[in-house]
Amino acid sequence: MPFNTRAAFKLTLAIAAAICTQSVQAQESNERLWSCNLTPSGEWDCEVNEALMQQQEGTPSASQTTAETDSTTGQDTLQPSDSSTADTTATAATQKEAAAETGAESVSISTVSAAPPVTDTELKTGAPAAIQWPEPAAATLRSEPIMAQTQIAAPPTTTGDWSCVAVDGEWDCNRQNDTSGPRPGMAIAGPSAAMTGKPEWSCEADGNEWACQQVATQAPSQPAAQGARIATPANQASLDWYAYAPGEAPGACTGRYIEPEFAFLEDNRPFDQQPVYINALRSSTELGGITRLEGGIEIQRGGRLFTSASGEFDQGARVARLIGGVNYREKGLLLLSERAEANMISGETRFDGAQYVMHEQHMRGNADNITRFGDRRILLNEGAITFCEPGSNAWQIAAESIELNPEAGRGVARHATFDVAGVPILYTPYLSFPIDDRRQSGFLYPSLGYSESNGIDIAIPYYFNLAENFDDTLTPRYIGERGLLLENEFRYMNRWSHSTLSTAWMSDDSRYNDSRWLFGVDHKGTPYDNLYSRIDFTRVSDDDYFEDLGTSLEVQRDDHLDQLFELRYLQPSWNLALRTESYQTIGGSTPYERLPQLLLTGHQNRLAGILDLSYQAEYTRFERDLDSIYAPAGDLAATVGDRVHLRPKLSLSLDRPWGFIRPAVTLWHSSYELENERNGALGGSQSITASIYSLDSGLVLERDFGLAESNYTQTLEPRLFLLHSDADEQPDSLIPRFDSSQLGFTYYNLFHETGWSGNDRVADTTQATIGLSSALYNDLGMEKLRVGVAQAQYFADREHAGRPGDNITGSTAGSSNLATLANWSITPSLKLSHDGEVDRDSYEFLEHNYKLSYLPGDKRLLYVSYRDSIEKDLNEGVKQLDVAFRWPLNKSWTSYGRWQHDLDNSENLETLLGVEYASCCWKMRLTGRSWVVDPNTVAQNQFETDTGIFLQFVFRGLGAFGQGSGREFLEDITGYDEDENGSF
Repeated sequence: MPFNTRAAFKLTLAIAAAICTQSVQAQESNERLWSCNLTPSGEWDCEVNEALMQQQEGTPSASQTTAETDSTTGQDTLQPSDSSTADTTATAATQKEAAAETGAESVSISTVSAAPPVTDTELKTGAPAAIQWPEPAAATLRSEPIMAQTQIAAPPTTTGDWSCVAVDGEWDCNRQNDTSGPRPGMAIAGPSAAMTGKPEWSCEADGNEWACQQVATQAPSQPAAQGARIATPANQASLDWYAYAPGEAPGACTGRYIEPEFAFLEDNRPFDQQPVYINALRSSTELGGITRLEGGIEIQRGGRLFTSASGEFDQGARVARLIGGVNYREKGLLLLSERAEANMISGETRFDGAQYVMHEQHMRGNADNITRFGDRRILLNEGAITFCEPGSNAWQIAAESIELNPEAGRGVARHATFDVAGVPILYTPYLSFPIDDRRQSGFLYPSLGYSESNGIDIAIPYYFNLAENFDDTLTPRYIGERGLLLENEFRYMNRWSHSTLSTAWMSDDSRYNDSRWLFGVDHKGTPYDNLYSRIDFTRVSDDDYFEDLGTSLEVQRDDHLDQLFELRYLQPSWNLALRTESYQTIGGSTPYERLPQLLLTGHQNRLAGILDLSYQAEYTRFERDLDSIYAPAGDLAATVGDRVHLRPKLSLSLDRPWGFIRPAVTLWHSSYELENERNGALGGSQSITASIYSLDSGLVLERDFGLAESNYTQTLEPRLFLLHSDADEQPDSLIPRFDSSQLGFTYYNLFHETGWSGNDRVADTTQATIGLSSALYNDLGMEKLRVGVAQAQYFADREHAGRPGDNITGSTAGSSNLATLANWSITPSLKLSHDGEVDRDSYEFLEHNYKLSYLPGDKRLLYVSYRDSIEKDLNEGVKQLDVAFRWPLNKSWTSYGRWQHDLDNSENLETLLGVEYASCCWKMRLTGRSWVVDPNTVAQNQFETDTGIFLQFVFRGLGAFGQGSGREFLEDITGYDEDENGSF
């Protein structure tokens, strides 16, 4: 017969009370005092050893104890008969009537000899549960069901561990080592059986019989998250804070929160219908009144666990009151206090003089009293919260009241102060703040900065969480020397797209004497399968917008602001794109715009089993903004028109581990319909056609050798690239270069098929490019070193377009200069690279670029770049040095900086130096910067500079306060992007 936990709790309580009355004589006896069986008819049949009980002097026999259950409330009570004033007969009658009204089955518990009959107990049907044996055995109050059809022998002592074995359908229990008092871990692991790892039993009703099987259990352990724990001050360990082992700490934090494992009781019923499990070393109970508990108290309901030294349970009101060392746990939450009162029906609990920890949020706090509501809300009266580690109150939010709502992911403080080192620095009557990563409406943290040109610069963003799929951030920004700037970012997402609208408006710039604005759209979408859409559009009111004002919006900030609209359809072997792309030029020369472009590209592998076919077909209309002040001069620059480009290619790849041969044939054709807005004589129909034949081949020769107890493989890789291109005339005076530019002179570009980007030019050449490189691999197959040199030998003049290193219009030289490369992985973290150009006659370096980078992966960075180039014909050159670093000085302090210098002109391009202090819960950055305002003026040897000082604070769990540009400088230097908490 299925049964619920209340009846089991009642029977256990009756047996425990009888055990409590026994003397030392009973402890020395092996005779059983109680023996109970659940009969197939669904009734309990219990016997008491009356003779043994009467041997005790001055101790009431078991027959003098009456166990009852309130049939109307379902409360389990126990009352000794010598203090009882209730009429047991009347009580029994009342219970039978109640049972008849509810339709519940009754269990008859009877005794032998002089023991008075035990009243019937109401028993509602319910699913059986796993058996969990009491520990310690004395006076243990537990609401666990007792296994049916099994004889229960009362242990002959009030303390100790018990070992129980099923023998012929009965339990044979013996006391083990004495364990008077709670064992370590009892306060944190829930019911004893779940903590100790003793056997549990799972039983299911099968007709009138019970089918039971043993369930393996194991004691939960304290997790050594992210490493083993070391000695921690007691006050910190009590808050689940444990220090890292030496050398283990990943950041500024010396420790972390480790939540102990917790035995949750799965129960899908409403909270007020879930059973209550109670454990204690000693107890006394009044009929329908107060149950008093002493020693190692555990009260658990579902996923909530209380432990304390002493307490009481009001059965009528279903209220538990705990005193002394009160601990409350649920998943992700710990509450500590000296006194607590819990309502077991509503789930509301009040703690006096309490502390709390929310592990996942890395948040803790304290208050005069804390109320934990049944819906998981937490209310702190006269309390404080902080994300700092225990023992540190570097900053905190103190308030008259603080409500934390884990369901909403938000906290609200009223009459709050923001305290730093115990000193209030900011007061607000109302403050809403996040306690997790969910989006919430409210003020974000402001930024603060100062520069010579703008003066004070303050921005206070407000975030609007409008719906699940769209939001908005409005940022009022006051610039002392200019006025009020309003920036806004609206984000929208649906099932097929993600879009951002960025806008900014300043009605009157005091220094610019006009209004200023910004507009940007960023869109990526998939409206249909295999169809992709993209918009990247940015426009500003004037050319100096970014230079004067900057922005916190995520928009493009280049000299040519994109205004791109694109649709792309993709298939496994081909794709089709339709796009329009124009620009707003705020520096440099206006480029050609594609209005529109239709592009088809594809490939087909293994034609006839051996050949690969690739193709490209394009139509583009080119326009140019000739009204811009950045439009280039000259009649040819005003030429616009249509271009059709075709490029089919057949190739064969014969690759082997020892080498490769890759012949290819390409037809390259571009035709034009041109017009000129300045000179009507320029334009008309033009075309360029080239047939390109190439053969790329190479060998890979290897040898193994040992060096310093390590094994290496060295390769020698000669490469020969034969190229013949028979191209038509390509006069710059007739055909503009819409989207083409000559490739730079490097090792790999000497092996390029056309020597140009885009589709307007192809070099006419007959040549052989010879290269030789050598690489060194370790025994893991990682390339440690590669050096190489290449040179092109020309067998014909380049009359129409030059190859890399030639003049744009061609060259008659019989060979190119030598291109060199070197890449050396000194260590996995330290790498040195070099590329250069060596004069073919004098073997002097005309250009060499060096880059040294050190990135060990622990937030350290060292980067050095040196460029030295010489224009031999003009006797001019460029020498620039760029150095950047980020270097932790210790666990708390980090320095960072950057220096860009023009060595030829002895002019500073940018100097930045900063220092950062980090603790477990906050960071501070102080940055000084001097920089060239307009980099485009450097070529004219004009160096207009500005200077600024930037201060930024980052508070864990809250965000950043201060000039946001400081963070941008750091990311620009290091490439290291912090998370929202500042990567503590």
